[in-house]
Amino acid sequence: MTPSSKALHSSSSLIDIHVHLYENKELGNNAKTSYEIWEYGEDPNVEFATVSGDLEDLSNTYNKGGFDRAIIVHLFDTALARAEARGRLSFEQTSGDISKANLDLDLAVGEAMIASNEWIANLGQTNPLIEVMVTVDPTVLTPKDLASHLSNLADKGIKGIKLHPVSQGYVPSDPRLAAIYDVCTNAGMIVLSHSGPGHHGGASARPSEFASVLDQWPNLHLVLAHLGGAAWREAEDLAQAYPQVVFDLSEIIEWEGAPNAPSRKKLSTLIKNIGSDRVMLGSDFPWYDPTRTVDKVMSLPGLGSDELAAILGGNAVNLLGLD
Repeated sequence: MTPSSKALHSSSSLIDIHVHLYENKELGNNAKTSYEIWEYGEDPNVEFATVSGDLEDLSNTYNKGGFDRAIIVHLFDTALARAEARGRLSFEQTSGDISKANLDLDLAVGEAMIASNEWIANLGQTNPLIEVMVTVDPTVLTPKDLASHLSNLADKGIKGIKLHPVSQGYVPSDPRLAAIYDVCTNAGMIVLSHSGPGHHGGASARPSEFASVLDQWPNLHLVLAHLGGAAWREAEDLAQAYPQVVFDLSEIIEWEGAPNAPSRKKLSTLIKNIGSDRVMLGSDFPWYDPTRTVDKVMSLPGLGSDELAAILGGNAVNLLGLD
């Protein structure tokens, strides 16, 4: 952390709103190597973190960096869980009654997602450094079961949920999400979603695609990650039309200057036009180093100390209701 960022942090909060955590280093490394970052184009200046992303790595990184909180936005790998569940099914199950085999497979994947969420929620109850948003994939459980699962986890103090329409294969307005939006709105829980274009014509989550969601759920606490990603040009229009939506800077700030990302100056202008009170620090750890992300935020031109303090932690404190 640079001297200027240390001085700023001495009188303000430092909170990373977009962090991933894995049960062990092997799972973290596998997630990092299997996730393709394609949308911004080539940028030789991008630096990836070398850590794997387990609890040891997270604790060392965030305690050393002087962070007050790391907000875990949990993501369940549905495809991997399905492949593992399929491998556990017997030959008779997969070659006999196909419909029963598919039901067994869906049940196993649903149970795996529930177990994954319970693991991260329990950790959030015992570790003062982290707050938790659990994973939700509407392709795994029925809307009723998802709503019930979220209601059960609310008692464990989760702050909200993480959606990833692009990797999970649905659009933000998918009818299967309606029950989830209802639960989160009624409980005051946050919905943090990946935002950006789809890959090779697949499901996308451009900022403009959230307009219908915000129309139907005007009281939903919605955070769009990556400031729209490679669809960042749509973020300002959405922000002006829907003052309830906020954004995080994860990933896009590392890729600033890439062919499909804003320059540093354009990123600063976008933040000011949206409002610095509606943009938060996010690193996407363990893909990127959060301390480097802080320094990149501090180097954005034209932002005053109050605006920087809000982005680096103040806005997250207000959104999450932190002490």
